[in-house]
Amino acid sequence: MPLPIFVINMKSSAERWQKTHSRLHSLGLECVRFEATVGKSLSEAEISTWYDADANLRKHHRNMTPGEIGCYISHMRVWQHIHDKNMPAAIILEDDLIIEEHLSKTIDQLNMLNNWDMIKLSDNRANPFIESFTLATPLTLGNYFKVPNGTQGYAISLSGAKKLLQRKPFFRPVDVDIQFHSEVNLNLVGIKPYPLSEDLSFISEIANTNAGAHSNRSTFLRNAKHRISMYLQRKKISGDLSKIINH
Repeated sequence: MPLPIFVINMKSSAERWQKTHSRLHSLGLECVRFEATVGKSLSEAEISTWYDADANLRKHHRNMTPGEIGCYISHMRVWQHIHDKNMPAAIILEDDLIIEEHLSKTIDQLNMLNNWDMIKLSDNRANPFIESFTLATPLTLGNYFKVPNGTQGYAISLSGAKKLLQRKPFFRPVDVDIQFHSEVNLNLVGIKPYPLSEDLSFISEIANTNAGAHSNRSTFLRNAKHRISMYLQRKKISGDLSKIINH
């Protein structure tokens, strides 16, 4: 059975949705639009149900912007949908992507893997695998010490959605929270060559609509604590390949 594909898209960005939909359709893939949350349109009461400002002060190096809050809520709402519908797994995409021809082949390989929580399908910084396993040529499955920090495109299983929903209320940006995989025991890997990459030819509508400046309340102590936490996290391998490839 094909994995559902959800595309997070701003209501005001119909052109981006059409371009992404058309590209996926040309590859024989169908997708569903999932409307993004605009963080700056939320009331303080609404934000407080999703975002823990006190935990942010204690555990992250700077306050989150309305854009980061809106972005995290958007992804968390998709995870909740996967949970509520009891979907075994799904693909989640943002709408500022370059989509390669081999995405279909990559998705076919996902259906042959077990016991994974998240599979990264993009990385603009070329973080290396620590361990790897060859899938169908030319695809390689691998895990990380330094998890890619973007959320442009990834696969998530029902177990992964359940684990990440434990983050509510969140206190870090979604891409940073995913890097702290060990906190929720996330079995996280990636497949290269990545079939998705960020389209840098335009300003993301999600980021633009959600625009907001960081506060200047970041301190030396907050930064130091964050750097130490990240350093310790990067001592831990992101996923157990043996559980995924041994059926």
